[in-house]
Amino acid sequence: MSFIDHLEDLRWHVIRSVIAILIGAVAVFIYSDFVINRIVMGPAHSDFVSYKWFCNLGHSLGIGETLCFGTVPVSFLSTTMTGQFIASFTVAFVGGFIVAFPYVFWEFWRFVKPALSQNEIKKTRGVIFWVSLLFFMGVAFGYFILRRS
Repeated sequence: MSFIDHLEDLRWHVIRSVIAILIGAVAVFIYSDFVINRIVMGPAHSDFVSYKWFCNLGHSLGIGETLCFGTVPVSFLSTTMTGQFIASFTVAFVGGFIVAFPYVFWEFWRFVKPALSQNEIKKTRGVIFWVSLLFFMGVAFGYFILRRS
């Protein structure tokens, strides 16, 4: 393929990936009340699953209530007229990317794979599964562990 043909092929992979992200973003935006109240604001509630785990860990280690959390006071300050509106779109697009990540990576892999040798392709079997698994584990780690600090 010529350089221009490669660019054309890349363009279609990017377009399909953006469409997948937009579909995920629309789905997240439709359910934005649930996503914002239960997922984004989940750590503000005292019954958040990580808080329960850390509290139980503190009790089992014999250090009492040291690792227990109560209700976290949350207040929002919107300094621009469209701040909340833009925030809902930001949540939708980030959620859309998270939902569509396996497909986006699959599109990337379809673009890269023809350039690999048979030996390299053989050694990278299951790469989409493992990359997606590690991505979702990173998202879960950031949400359940890092979010509490």
